[in-house]
Amino acid sequence: MIQQHYYYIAVNILCIGFPFLFSFQKWMPFYKNWKALVSGIIAMMALFIPWDMYFTANGVWGFNPKYISGTFLGNLPLEEWLFFICIPYASIFTYECFHFFLPKLKMQTLTKYLSVFYMLLAVFFLIKFTNHWYTFSTSLVALILLALHTFYWKSKFMNHFHISWIVLLIPFYISNGVLTGLDFWQYPLFNSTPEIISDQIVWYNNDHNLGFRIWSVPMDDFFYGMSMLLLAITVYERVLKRPDPSLTATSQA
Repeated sequence: MIQQHYYYIAVNILCIGFPFLFSFQKWMPFYKNWKALVSGIIAMMALFIPWDMYFTANGVWGFNPKYISGTFLGNLPLEEWLFFICIPYASIFTYECFHFFLPKLKMQTLTKYLSVFYMLLAVFFLIKFTNHWYTFSTSLVALILLALHTFYWKSKFMNHFHISWIVLLIPFYISNGVLTGLDFWQYPLFNSTPEIISDQIVWYNNDHNLGFRIWSVPMDDFFYGMSMLLLAITVYERVLKRPDPSLTATSQA
């Protein structure tokens, strides 16, 4: 039986455990990409850690001392720092699996529609919820990243990003569900009464978010998680310098 003080760290370990163990397989030696992975995680943390610290200091969110070890770096518990390592590791491993099994994935039209839809949704939130710190900031970061990749860089890897993010939503809502309400499945799937949630490892001040949850997970976490992963993958791909499959196929022809 895991002691309560280790619940948050247990979530981190469970998220990274399977991807880490399979990083050394011959069929997809993910460990060979660790230089690019570390670069992506560091770049992402350079934005998300100060953001996290600021919001924690201002009561936008916080951490239940009952479920953390009590070791802090700055005003963030050790488990929160590990979150920004374990979750991107597992997510980029999943993203890399799609690259391995579907190297020439062609869904450019759907990718563009998804990006535009997310950007329009982000713009709506920016206009409608200007005074909600969490909603506004997550929408702004997501909008900037999606716009850069869609219209400026026209990044080829967005096909794999979108499909991996859609698949990752399942473990995303499970892990975040545990963090934001241990028995998250007991709450309504579309939960408009977040005040009923108890046993939160990470709590949120509903004055600064949409006030609407998927089970116990704030809706705002969708753009937060997307931005965290997209920023890390942006640098990961830059460092990896992966050849474009379409260009490779053309040169071979």
